[in-house]
Amino acid sequence: MRPVTMRKKLMLFFICLVMIPILTIYSVAINIFYESTKKDLQALFSNHIHGIGKSADQFFTDALDLTTYPLMETNLKAFLSKPKDDENYFALTSNANSILLSMPYGFSNGIRGISLLSRDQASINVGISLKISKEDLEAARAGASRPYWDYRDVSSLQDTPKETYSHITLTRLLRNPSNLSEELGFIKIAMSRKQLIDTLMSDRINHEVSYFIIDENNKLLVDTSSGQSYANLKGDISYPHLLQLASSSANTQINGQYFISAHKIERTPFVLYSIVKPNILTIIKETLLKGLSLTVVLVLLFTLLLSFTFSQIITAPLVKLGKRMKSISNEDFSVRIDVKRNDEIAVLANNFNRMAQRLDFLYKEVYMGNLKLQQAQLSALQTQINPHFLYNTLDTIYWMSEMGDTKNVSSMVSNMSKMMRMTLSPNNSDMVTLSEELEHLSCYIHIQRIRYGDQFVFDIDCPEHLKSYYVLRLLLQPLVENALLHGLKNSTHGIVKVRIYENENTLVYEVMNNGTPVDVTEINRLLEVEGSGMRGFALRNIKERIALKNGKGFHLGCFLRDGFSVFQITQKLRVEEADAREITLADYNSEQTKGLKR
Repeated sequence: MRPVTMRKKLMLFFICLVMIPILTIYSVAINIFYESTKKDLQALFSNHIHGIGKSADQFFTDALDLTTYPLMETNLKAFLSKPKDDENYFALTSNANSILLSMPYGFSNGIRGISLLSRDQASINVGISLKISKEDLEAARAGASRPYWDYRDVSSLQDTPKETYSHITLTRLLRNPSNLSEELGFIKIAMSRKQLIDTLMSDRINHEVSYFIIDENNKLLVDTSSGQSYANLKGDISYPHLLQLASSSANTQINGQYFISAHKIERTPFVLYSIVKPNILTIIKETLLKGLSLTVVLVLLFTLLLSFTFSQIITAPLVKLGKRMKSISNEDFSVRIDVKRNDEIAVLANNFNRMAQRLDFLYKEVYMGNLKLQQAQLSALQTQINPHFLYNTLDTIYWMSEMGDTKNVSSMVSNMSKMMRMTLSPNNSDMVTLSEELEHLSCYIHIQRIRYGDQFVFDIDCPEHLKSYYVLRLLLQPLVENALLHGLKNSTHGIVKVRIYENENTLVYEVMNNGTPVDVTEINRLLEVEGSGMRGFALRNIKERIALKNGKGFHLGCFLRDGFSVFQITQKLRVEEADAREITLADYNSEQTKGLKR
């Protein structure tokens, strides 16, 4: 096969470099045009419905606040509670009528009439004529102190213009604040539907938009569509769907060419929503400007890329080869050069790879190569335990937050943060002091105490002088977790004991629980099973890490003692940090012998 010359490669490179940007810019521009326009409009309509919703909230909130005013005003409260035969009844009525005329929001913000009915069936009325009917009384009394809304479904109106139709009324039963079982009377307020529509339309955006207010029975309070049909959107404008949309963070959804936005009106069962058909000409104009700017940027970037690549295509292979040769001089014989070409540089790279491979083989035959391999295995096992613990802890915090216990969630997150610093930091070694390991365990126990309360008792017994010794990290917490999840899963008054002591230059951990007795035979079988199965994962991980770090004679065992299931760990007693990093020659030779036998 004839080699491809550098000149031919450069010609082919420039041809591709011209074609690829053109095709890329074309596809990217179309995609960005569609996506950016959709997101911009969605954000615009979401903000708009939020602003309109605040105005609607105020409209209804003013009326609701006004219904409680008679209970706070002395003259109105006296009118409601005094009988007609009271000698001051006429003065009370006159004063109440005057006060009613000067009530907050009186005949502003859409309120057109107010009527009060005392418990003695006396009534006063200001504004439009407003009668509290028998149906109003029954409905308000049935709703206790909740408001009763009365309105016509505007979709049922035929000849009456929807924009001018009547009022929305609010009736509420008034109870004595000092004795809630005592009825004082009723209040009824009429709100202008037209004023509500004007409020919504006052901030209308420059698009074809219609506003609606709907109740839980899909009755329309407001409809500004002017007869326009949205039959194809029927499923998306039902009350349950709109309520769900209003409660979501993105309160606007897209259905074909329509944008539907929803807002739940505060303190009412009503949902305000809008349907917008955007002005497509404006969209195209704005998007083309963005697309044009993006095209200029892309052309500039590709021009810079072209000049950079032209120089790199010649010098990069030689620079890479120089860096690899420097790595060889630093005793890193694992470096290689990817050979994906068929020219003079490829010949040089192949010769370099053969030389590095030979040197790597010879270097790996000595003690240092096997020592690094063993340490790498230990590090790999260390990284496996972190995700396993993290998933379980986050699951605990999730369920606590679901129960609304924010104080304990805060404490749990604080303890988890401490644990993460000790488990997830990339700079942490596989060895820590026993005091750090116990601090990690204490954080975990604190989290479990919050979760289970007094269901379990934790007891840690460790002599103070042992806490400065160096130990393998993350051995205690998985065993305590195993005791909770398996030994005490059916217990309501469990005990978990952690005992740490020294025995002939050996450090011993014992994690005990008084729950369901462990099946020692099954545990031993799981410890001997090879593979990556999840059952027994934590125990096998601990066993392998102990063997890699400590060598022969140190183990993870399981047995029963005095009604307790006991998991026992033995490891070397390391006094200094240098001892923690040491793998003795005897351990190394032992591992080498095993390897030769295999």
